[in-house]
Order: sequence, then structure tokens, then C-alpha cells
Amino acid sequence: MFASIAKAAALTALIAVGANTATPSNAEAGNVSFGVYFGTPGYGPGPYWGPAPRPHRGICKPRSAVNKAWRMGVKNPRISSRNRSRVIVRGWRYGHKTKVVFANRRYCPVIAYR
Repeated sequence: MFASIAKAAALTALIAVGANTATPSNAEAGNVSFGVYFGTPGYGPGPYWGPAPRPHRGICKPRSAVNKAWRMGVKNPRISSRNRSRVIVRGWRYGHKTKVVFANRRYCPVIAYR
């Protein structure tokens, strides 16, 4: 009978010691915090929950090519051809037909100007 009482007392003491170490002290209880995030999860500073955004594919948009040709002095610029490697814009300059060839990359770098 003494053995069963001793086992029960030891088990109770073990549970009490374990529960006492698991409870936070006053200093640790003050560190509890939470955060509110605005916006789409996965973007902006902080933890990223969603998939990362894909890298921007560098292409020369037709409107960008026409605007760039117009800033270069080509009057009435129009896209005449476009494929995966280049964009060709035709127009007029100083009363003569002209052609500007842009690479189909970001920022539309000029390849040829005739």
C-alpha cells in the first residue's frame, strides 16, 4: 500500500514541477505580440506567405517601340514587323522613308537606324 501511495506522490510531484517550468514568468509574458498586415499576402516587407512573383520577361512592347521611334524624330511611326528577336518600325524623317529596328528586349534597344 505504501508503494502505491509513494508512486502517486512521486507522479504528482513530477507533474507539478513540469507545470511550474512550463508557465512563463512575468518578464516572458510581456513579450507576447501579434501583427496585422495589410495588402496581398506574399508581397512587401515581412514574411512571405505566397509564391514569389515571376521575374519580368524582357519584351519590347509595340507602344514603347513606336514612342521611342517618335522621340527619335520618326514621323508617323508604325510597326511593320515583329518577331521574337526584333521589332521593326517604319515612318518618315526629313521627307524620306526610314526604318528603325529594335531588339525585342526590355527598354527596346536600337539595333539599326536607316
